[in-house]
Amino acid sequence: MKEKIDTTKLSPIIKYPTICYVVGIWMILCIIISSLGIVGVHLHLIEVVEKSSIFRIHVYCGLFGMLGAAIAATRKYYKVLITESTNIMNGIEYIPSDWNLGRTYYYLTRPILGFVIGAITYTLSFIGFQVLSEQVTVKISNEGRYLLFALSFISGFSVSHVLSRVEAIAEQIFSPAKQGYDE
Repeated sequence: MKEKIDTTKLSPIIKYPTICYVVGIWMILCIIISSLGIVGVHLHLIEVVEKSSIFRIHVYCGLFGMLGAAIAATRKYYKVLITESTNIMNGIEYIPSDWNLGRTYYYLTRPILGFVIGAITYTLSFIGFQVLSEQVTVKISNEGRYLLFALSFISGFSVSHVLSRVEAIAEQIFSPAKQGYDE
């Protein structure tokens, strides 16, 4: 005799808009593209980046930034979806996700922004090495490169924090000097 399944314990099917699924596929594609790009650059399979070692490292750091941003965005995407499902299963009231243009734009552009932030991380680090060095040319060791790759990944992973820091530095640099005297 078959046992009857209690259907109240099964998770209900949540109908998400098509763009939600497009975003999920985009996140997975960005992780795959950045991972394959990193391997391709490492194995010298991408001829375009082989023309200049500085350009190669920029692309490398950009891909690490893209990977970090894609993983962070995927984590956030998953968290939103799993929270809704869990709340429904537990009978907790929740506000359903609004897949409007702003949310969609966030997920679609975050990996691209991570690539740019990763490349800029290398640029700023390289400029810093140039300024601090007395030598005409600066050669970065393998360990130094790995540190830059990790920094690029972390910068991509936390794009919002990096942009907040850059904004705070820009405000300090470009704010008008305070006038007046202490009285």
